[in-house]
Amino acid sequence: MSLPKGKLSQSLLRRLVLKNLPMVKKPLELDSSSIRKAGKIVACVDPVAGVPPEFYGFFAVHYPASDIAVRGAIPKYLLVDINYPEGTNSNWLYKTTRMLGAEARKHGIKVLGGHTGSYDGISLPFISSTCIGYAPRRSLPGPGSVKEGDVLMIVGQLCLESAWLIASVRSRLVEEHVGRRARRRISRKMNYLTALPKALVALKLGSKCLHDITEGGLAAALHELCNSTGKSILVEESKLTFDEDSLSLIESLGEDPLSASSFGALLIIASQRQAEKILSARGKFKEKVSLCGHVERGSGPFIVSGNRKSPLRIGRDIYQRFSKELLMSSWRH
Repeated sequence: MSLPKGKLSQSLLRRLVLKNLPMVKKPLELDSSSIRKAGKIVACVDPVAGVPPEFYGFFAVHYPASDIAVRGAIPKYLLVDINYPEGTNSNWLYKTTRMLGAEARKHGIKVLGGHTGSYDGISLPFISSTCIGYAPRRSLPGPGSVKEGDVLMIVGQLCLESAWLIASVRSRLVEEHVGRRARRRISRKMNYLTALPKALVALKLGSKCLHDITEGGLAAALHELCNSTGKSILVEESKLTFDEDSLSLIESLGEDPLSASSFGALLIIASQRQAEKILSARGKFKEKVSLCGHVERGSGPFIVSGNRKSPLRIGRDIYQRFSKELLMSSWRH
């Protein structure tokens, strides 16, 4: 069935969307709902576009929920605005909301409401997803608490997001550079592309500041941390945790691995005592954990490679090279 132009009808909304989502108990009232909760509220909104269409539902949860968690709050509610071209196959909408609902349930997130429809000027599906969370009484201190001598840790695999996205639209290119087996390994790692579970573990273990690695990769993320903390961060290249297949691909394509978008990898700044606790419980993250640097006096990030210390500069994110192709070629409706 092709979806019509305009706001989705109530019957189709119930059949294709609402039945798939963990809605709050109180029904929508005139396109809105309300919640009552005391405490610190944290909210974040993110777009979902330029990813394989079959995974829109996954990222509609994990993009904003990860942002909530790295700010020291627990994701609780989601508002979702789903827009698509007229004539889009209804199977896409059903499968998208089904995946969205499954991911929300997995992490205890309820859907407050949103909007679903097709309008002139929309050529590709687009989801705007807002997550709302609550910070516990002892929430994450934040960048202002970071001091000289604190350590930098990384959880997860650098370069994986970029390689996964490229493999989704240019499988032949990826196989030419790293082989079929490596391409298959990369393609099977979508579930690693979220900072949410890592950040929630870090919150329980204790830390000072969390930051996910998105556009611009590790280099951009460290510049952002230095700007927000007013300190310098020195990182040791030999201790960074890369997905090896993805690193091989990025380097083979002549791009900068340190500037490659790496959503799913998490940076943690912690005191020495907190770092010891995190390392002793690293199994809880179910991913690679490495103590890779420290905070010092100064400004801007530096990288140590061998015996050479150099300013860490932001290069071109490989995503920019494939962004239009990801947006257009991955969509089949």
